[in-house]
Amino acid sequence: MNEELDLSADSKNTLAGGVPKNFRQQADMEAFYRFVHENDLRDEALTILDKVRSQKELQKAAKRTKQ
Repeated sequence: MNEELDLSADSKNTLAGGVPKNFRQQADMEAFYRFVHENDLRDEALTILDKVRSQKELQKAAKRTKQ
């Protein structure tokens, strides 16, 4: 029973796609942002994130056409 409560609490704290609402507050994300900032890798990080975003959009489009 406690496990069910834990799962429902977790699902309330996530956005669509399984991303936690407070993902920026997680230690690994904070470390990533700090690394990008300290090493002046903002342009490179933006390029990578844009590529990931476009690939996800292509995957969504492919899923829609299959249905």
